[in-house]
Amino acid sequence: MTKVTVEAMAALERQNYAAMQPMVAVTPGLELILRDDMIITSSQMFPTPDVNHACLLRDTHTTAPALIAEVVEHFTSRELPPTVFVSPACTLEDLPDLLEAQGFVRQKEREAWMLLERGEDLVRSTPSARVEVHSIDKSETMTFAEVFLKAFGLPEEYAAPMAEVLSPSIGLPGMFHYVATFDGEPLGVCTLICHEELAIFGSVGIVASLRGLKVLSGLIAHAYADGDAWGCKRALIQTSAGGALERFARITGLKTYFTRTCYTLA
Repeated sequence: MTKVTVEAMAALERQNYAAMQPMVAVTPGLELILRDDMIITSSQMFPTPDVNHACLLRDTHTTAPALIAEVVEHFTSRELPPTVFVSPACTLEDLPDLLEAQGFVRQKEREAWMLLERGEDLVRSTPSARVEVHSIDKSETMTFAEVFLKAFGLPEEYAAPMAEVLSPSIGLPGMFHYVATFDGEPLGVCTLICHEELAIFGSVGIVASLRGLKVLSGLIAHAYADGDAWGCKRALIQTSAGGALERFARITGLKTYFTRTCYTLA
């Protein structure tokens, strides 16, 4: 893992959520609280930890109990499980102990934040000619939603509301939603947000198959090209630590800067 300062980690986390603001402004039900001492994102429509969590708690022993109580109230009032992602950028070293004392349970899966510092460090590969990637319009939101849900093993009934939520963000400056096909069959999706010279990859989902790596390679190459054209100098990917996407991203030149651990109130 590449060594990086705590303040650099905090700046990267904050920039990632700041980049979401234009999408939040047009997405029904999506909330974002961006403060100096805490960040919260939530949506009752999609009750998953990656959408519903607090993070970057920049607190002291004096303020930590109040911040944790605020997190619990925010999510319980919306009938969502209170969740906190703890990274090395959280300023209170014993925050995990405080969370566990309040009934939060540490989850096994960690989240890796991977960064490409310089575009010239990207290891480029030639995508398969059988893979085609394109930026979708509003008529393809259902296709994007169906592939995403299948890739992550989520219920199919989420497809219609996900497509509805996705639609308003299509066409926003610096935001791209992609579908990748293999021999015409949709097997992969990805979202790219370009913000202050940072290309942020999100919603990267590949339907499990022997063709998955080729589809992923095509998606990443296409999105990198759009990021370059937008003027992005760095790239960020968040994914499960130890998973296939982390391994592939490392091959392409990204480095794991830090990991976050998820705590959910039991």
